[in-house]
Amino acid sequence: MQLDQAQKFVQDKLSQLLVNLNNNQSNSKNFQKILNIFVKNKEILSDYKGYYIFGSVGRGKTMLMSNFFNNLNFKEKYFCHFNSFMKQIHQALHEIRSQSLKKNDELIFAVEKILKNNNYQALPKVICFDEFQVVDVADAMLLSRIFEFIFLKKIIVIFTSNTHPLELYQNGLQRDLFINFVKNILMSNCQILHLDLTIDYRTLNLVSVYKKFLVSNYKNREIFKSYIEEFTKDKTMKINKIKVWGRELIIKKSYQNIAIFNANELFFDNLHSADYEALSTNYDLIFIKNLPIFTEENINEIKRFTLFIDEIYLHKTALIILAKVKIDKLVDSNLLIHKFSFFQRTISRLKEIKSLNYFENSKFAHEIVKKNIA
Repeated sequence: MQLDQAQKFVQDKLSQLLVNLNNNQSNSKNFQKILNIFVKNKEILSDYKGYYIFGSVGRGKTMLMSNFFNNLNFKEKYFCHFNSFMKQIHQALHEIRSQSLKKNDELIFAVEKILKNNNYQALPKVICFDEFQVVDVADAMLLSRIFEFIFLKKIIVIFTSNTHPLELYQNGLQRDLFINFVKNILMSNCQILHLDLTIDYRTLNLVSVYKKFLVSNYKNREIFKSYIEEFTKDKTMKINKIKVWGRELIIKKSYQNIAIFNANELFFDNLHSADYEALSTNYDLIFIKNLPIFTEENINEIKRFTLFIDEIYLHKTALIILAKVKIDKLVDSNLLIHKFSFFQRTISRLKEIKSLNYFENSKFAHEIVKKNIA
């Protein structure tokens, strides 16, 4: 794909950092010595800060960061979707506490455990976090200490996000503490790069839009029902129970690799990102019916739906939804602009998830193509 001007600007920044890091790595014995020199020389250090790359959905942020990561010529590197990283943090803390392990600092122990989970048993020199976002107060309160540790270790961090760091965690609890982290830690160690323009490149590659997102009316309800009957006719329904962090997640309608839910079960109950990860890894196709219009009072439900779609997308799980309104109408446009801007990415992903291209690459692809329900 030919890069536009904004993408080329970001690529040039990452390429220069890549060259510097790879050149320094060629003399690995002097790597720490070189980094120490950077700390003393602020002008040189500025070239070795991390980058926080933000822009609208589909602008190629992940592509640019992935290319940078894949071309680093050393193994001490770490790439992770940010939601997945935070889930690992909470899981590690849960294990530490449940096993009554006495640690001077449980959080830092958990961070080191995750980052050192590699063949060389050492902290990475570069970390790439894809799709940095903060919607959970529990995560927001941990970030300051996590990244203070990471940056003190002189680890270079690259972020991608849809949102400028000062606009993250809007209307969140104790947001002033979060903003302190952004100003004093994140922005002090990362240069902010804006991938502007409004082209969503993912929408350019949608092949044929099939009916995987249906607006509820008599005809579409019948279509939705026929899809379920077609794909589950040779499978036995049972209640399935999946263990998530020591508790049971109950799926009332489970047909081997297919699950059927009412939206209330998934988004209006107290589920977490770990639950959505479990569903997206255990099922190849998920049906959701009665997806409502989200209002200003549904902030928690909107956040859960966003986390759910992130996991579906990450694990290439097929999804068929029967909703009250079209994708662009799930949240009022004024709320989308002024309060729930993070939901723009969810809308973009939903549009991609309902495409033929997505289904052809999903875990359920062979059955989708074979039965050609779209």
